[in-house]
Amino acid sequence: MTAMFRVHEQWGRRSMAYWWVSQNQTFRQEREGGYLWAPKSGSGGVVFTHWSNMTLVQPGDVIFSYARQSIGAIGVASSAAYDAPQPAEFEGGWNPDGRRVDVVYKTLNPEVPLRTFVEDLVPLLPDRNSPITKQHTGVQGYLFAIPLKAGELICDRLEFVAPVEQLVAETLAQSIPDETTKEALIQARLGHGRWRRDILRYWSGRCAVTGLEVASLLRASHIKPWRASDNRERLDVFNGLLLGPAYDAAFDAGLITFEDDGSIAISPRLPPNQLLAAGISERARLSTISETHRAYLAYHRESVLRPA
Repeated sequence: MTAMFRVHEQWGRRSMAYWWVSQNQTFRQEREGGYLWAPKSGSGGVVFTHWSNMTLVQPGDVIFSYARQSIGAIGVASSAAYDAPQPAEFEGGWNPDGRRVDVVYKTLNPEVPLRTFVEDLVPLLPDRNSPITKQHTGVQGYLFAIPLKAGELICDRLEFVAPVEQLVAETLAQSIPDETTKEALIQARLGHGRWRRDILRYWSGRCAVTGLEVASLLRASHIKPWRASDNRERLDVFNGLLLGPAYDAAFDAGLITFEDDGSIAISPRLPPNQLLAAGISERARLSTISETHRAYLAYHRESVLRPA
């Protein structure tokens, strides 16, 4: 496995990545200052992966702060890496030519000792460039990419699942001024996150209308749109439908919606002669529906469905 587990697409399109930063010497300074910092190279110009990983961090990535054998904080990157000299508050003989990433930290109180979850964590870590050895000891280094499942496990053990995604959304909302870019980036970071997995689980991995079970073709679609929802609604499993491509596109575009009994309602903007071509049935209906779904669907019918 490489150090670039999920860092494989243009940065604006990839989903949220998880990072482990070892801050035994700098935890207080970096947490209070709201940043990560690492030199570009060591003595003699030697470049280390655990420093060059700084260039792979993107806004919305989640960072676990490790110091004194415990996770002491969770952070969310609010910037990509940029050139910056060694912080004045640092004590040490590092190369002053370095990189900085701005971070919004959430301090954990109490800190969570690594020993409480290390046995479950280590099997999920890579054989190379891992922050923890097979013998459960820390590796000398600074910033390490960790796989999705390892990041999820840590969030679970820290009892910090929904708050992490809320922290990501809030950090990006505050750090990106352009609304269109902000919404697209937040959805890219969280689109393959816990909410989508919760939607897949709720609908048993099948399209809510057709029963399609090919996961790569299924889309987790908000009923009340992301931009109109608060943070709780954005992560609410009942504010989502699992739909195949045609139904998802039409639902998001306001060309179809669903009534309280689950039956489809079609916008006049989608002519009957185009339904078959679009792969949409006028007799379609949701396989199940709850009272909470109905509240969100009422919003969709009133505010998203396109009139004539």
